[in-house]
Amino acid sequence: MARRRGELQRAADGQAYGSHGVAPKEAGQQVVTPAAYNAVVAGDRYVLAATAVAVLVGCAVTLRTGPVVLSGIYVADAAGNSVSVYPLDASGDAPPARFIAGPFSRLQTPVSLVLDSSDHLYVASVSRNRITVYGPGAVGNAGPVRVVEGPDTLLSGPSGVTLDAFGRLYVANAAPSRLTVYPAGANGNVRPVQVVEGGRTLLAAPRGIALAGGELFVANSSANSTLVFDASASGDVPPVRQLSGALTGLFEPAAVAVDTFGFLYVANAAGNSVTVYRSTASGNVPPERRLAGPATRLSTPRGLVVDPAGLLVVANAGGDSVTIYAPAASGDTPPLRTLSGPRTQLQLPWGVAVRP
Repeated sequence: MARRRGELQRAADGQAYGSHGVAPKEAGQQVVTPAAYNAVVAGDRYVLAATAVAVLVGCAVTLRTGPVVLSGIYVADAAGNSVSVYPLDASGDAPPARFIAGPFSRLQTPVSLVLDSSDHLYVASVSRNRITVYGPGAVGNAGPVRVVEGPDTLLSGPSGVTLDAFGRLYVANAAPSRLTVYPAGANGNVRPVQVVEGGRTLLAAPRGIALAGGELFVANSSANSTLVFDASASGDVPPVRQLSGALTGLFEPAAVAVDTFGFLYVANAAGNSVTVYRSTASGNVPPERRLAGPATRLSTPRGLVVDPAGLLVVANAGGDSVTIYAPAASGDTPPLRTLSGPRTQLQLPWGVAVRP
């Protein structure tokens, strides 16, 4: 019987099956699986929780749960309709420590994600024009604690999300091209408090988005450019500056990040490269550094983040992999570590975030 990751199925005879298809035959039988998660069935409700041991009691599976580790590498798997979380030092064909997936999660082609200071996880589902927010440590088929969705939100192809220090949510919408901003705690069919849209904005299928120093950095994928707006911008306003032109090396920029030293990192999906500029750079200028070449294992990079230690973490949609590079890596430099292989369950990894 085929079973999807994290799902719990009931057989025709009423038996409960765990995440690895182990079917207890008698009430009280203990089931131990190598997975980090098991499932509970109570009536027709399915619940997933962190555990090592499940015990069948009558028609229900009870759990002995363990603590959920919040730190890790968070990856939005667009083809898997899931978010996978890996230990910070994960490498090779390593399974996720936990994941969010299933119908209650409401994930549908997730492509971008960000964590707030309270470890709430925000995820953009591009094919459903929806932002879902999960509580700290959410696992399995967990429902969101909040959902931003509906015609008044003006969400349309949400492809990038970020947050400011006050919890305001910024979204890059690829089709049509607009930026929308929502108040902290936004929920439901809520109107944005700022909308950046119009010909003067130069927006063309914006994807990645990042905040730094009171400015909003945007990966402008269809125009092979990056745009910078004041974080308070609204309406049909021009960017305060832009990077564009042949010297920049930008080629379908899909994600942006700004590190603590004031450098702007750009993932170029069509160029299989990461280019790095001073965050104040403007015009047709070459990058300070460029990471590209076969040794890098970059393959349609669509997500990136720089962690507090300066490590560069990249989600490679073309290679179903996550690659981690040393600070200031440049040229045809191999990654320090690579997450790749069937046990990782990576399926079109798109967005990536790191929680130290």
